Amino acid sequence: MSDGPRAQARPRVLVLIRLGADHRVSGWAKTPRAERDWDLVLSPYQDVPDLAEFEPDEVLPEAGGKWDAIHRLLTRRTDLLERAPRVWLPDDDLEADAAIVARFLDVVEAHDLALAQPALTPDSAFSHAITVRNRFARLRPTNFVELMAPILSTELLRVCLPEMEGRPAAKGLDFVWAGHVRGAGRVAIVDAAAVAHRRPIGRHLAGRARAKGHDVDAERDAWMTARFGRRWGRPVALGPGGRAGATLLTLLSFATTPALWTRANAPRLGKHLLAQLIAPARALAGPSDRPGPKAAVASGLD
Repeated sequence: MSDGPRAQARPRVLVLIRLGADHRVSGWAKTPRAERDWDLVLSPYQDVPDLAEFEPDEVLPEAGGKWDAIHRLLTRRTDLLERAPRVWLPDDDLEADAAIVARFLDVVEAHDLALAQPALTPDSAFSHAITVRNRFARLRPTNFVELMAPILSTELLRVCLPEMEGRPAAKGLDFVWAGHVRGAGRVAIVDAAAVAHRRPIGRHLAGRARAKGHDVDAERDAWMTARFGRRWGRPVALGPGGRAGATLLTLLSFATTPALWTRANAPRLGKHLLAQLIAPARALAGPSDRPGPKAAVASGLD
């Protein structure tokens, strides 16, 4: 008989959180070790007043932004990529409880997702309307998973890791990594497990970067232009019910979610609806003359 979640031989996922002094991580991350079936690694970039309230498997302080620090940590500690079949990299301002996180991981495992994220509650601050929970879906296959809370298979993370080097915010990567995944339906937004994000968009990480003289938007534009010219992907839901079904569910969900009906949200909602109707669905995956990532994808993500 099992002695609890920690009795299993291997955790279902490694959760790695870059943690700041003013984090808004809620109770799920403070679940006692004995009650978890996932490993937790905290990577503080500032002094965290309530650090002792967590029960992490490891604490690995690291200066820097989110993605440049993750690159250094996982390059230096390659053993972390062997610990679990997937790595979840949520921001430190996502609010959820342990049941929501468990449901998210259950859906990811049940559908063998290589890249996914939990949806956002309708009262969240969001950049892309596609990430807001669809009331009529359990999960939506997509060509886009945002940088805010991605879970990646370790194979995919190894492929994408070089793209994070020296890039604190790594903007633009979320338009690219889905293109490295082979197999229909293995990239999705999980609506059955929505988390809240209430910190204003673009002020925290971008503000810290600007204070150090780093313009993350200019860096994103230069990175994307160097790789793809001026071609940008557009986030599109590809199901359930195929592209047409997803578009109908998008309209129904927007129409029946009053929390979204604000002047500030209108441009984002309109942009997403237009993308659903006319944008190409293929995700960008990188120049064809880059043999390293392509070879890794062919051998690891089919």
